[in-house]
Amino acid sequence: MKQQLYSEDESMRFSWLLIPILALPLVVAIVASNDFTSKTSDNSCETVQIFLEDTDRIRVSKDASTLVIGGSVFSQWKMRSAKKLAPNQLRVKASPLFTPATIAKCFERTVAHYRPITMVLFLDDTDALQHAEATFNALDEIDDLRTYWSVSPSFVVVPPAITPALKSQAKALRDFEDSLATWMKNKAGITMLDINTLLATNSGDINPLLFWPDGRTLGKEGCKRLQGALLGYAGVKSPTTDVTLDGLSS
Repeated sequence: MKQQLYSEDESMRFSWLLIPILALPLVVAIVASNDFTSKTSDNSCETVQIFLEDTDRIRVSKDASTLVIGGSVFSQWKMRSAKKLAPNQLRVKASPLFTPATIAKCFERTVAHYRPITMVLFLDDTDALQHAEATFNALDEIDDLRTYWSVSPSFVVVPPAITPALKSQAKALRDFEDSLATWMKNKAGITMLDINTLLATNSGDINPLLFWPDGRTLGKEGCKRLQGALLGYAGVKSPTTDVTLDGLSS
């Protein structure tokens, strides 16, 4: 009898030891799924479609007229909270997957699928500093595709913010911004959101207090300013940081 109890006890202990081992693949799968877009280097349209379908199930904005989309930097800024302020007017898609080239390549699912009236595209600093030529080629393609698909008659491009961490690259980023303004001069329906003015102090310099200590990630107050501008494109209030083709704020 004692031997039987001992065997049952040993079996129970062995079973409990197996539980964490058996559960490990499930835990790994969950972690891998949550970290999917930050780790994957696969920017195929199939990968993009999977990501968008997952996010569409989480938040539905069927009547959204404004699509806000951005890559690595924008996704770190946690701008999804902007949707809570205008769920029917603003659709936010943020992921490292969304490089300008990938958006152009997968335009049908990434943009045309949502039939936006306005598309707001946030560019990463790497788009300006490392891949400027490829960025402008992708922007040309996006411009052509929005005409082809009859979507986004209004296209707003947001150049990289000159954050405190990028202060040493300020001149190069300003040069890219000037090139962007030149590029859009002959483009119908394209404007630029002057994010650096939006996030500046009264003296015109970027306000470091609007960022986390890493000098790159926009903090709560900075996001609030940006949300106000984005909601302006959705008709919630008039934006004050839209730069027209002559470089003057409207």
